[in-house]
Amino acid sequence: MQNKLTTSDSLIGSLCREIEYIESRSDIIHNSIINTKNTALTKRLKNELYSLKDRIESIKRLSRLLTYEGKVDSISIEFLNELISRSLIHNFAN
Repeated sequence: MQNKLTTSDSLIGSLCREIEYIESRSDIIHNSIINTKNTALTKRLKNELYSLKDRIESIKRLSRLLTYEGKVDSISIEFLNELISRSLIHNFAN
């Protein structure tokens, strides 16, 4: 049991940190889009937002797979799913 918990803590912890990074980066990008009039920069920033949104979707799929496989502590995966559901990047990238 200890080995399973350590593995899930490491994997889920990394994914949670990545979600937090994506959230932080998307906030910065969103503010930059609002404050710039440069169309080339706006296009590049929107492309980055789409890439971040795609990464969140990949993490969602991974979360579902880990849940299905039952190889991760359920509390850890529920926490990850909560972070994913709170993701504000979906509002920015639409």
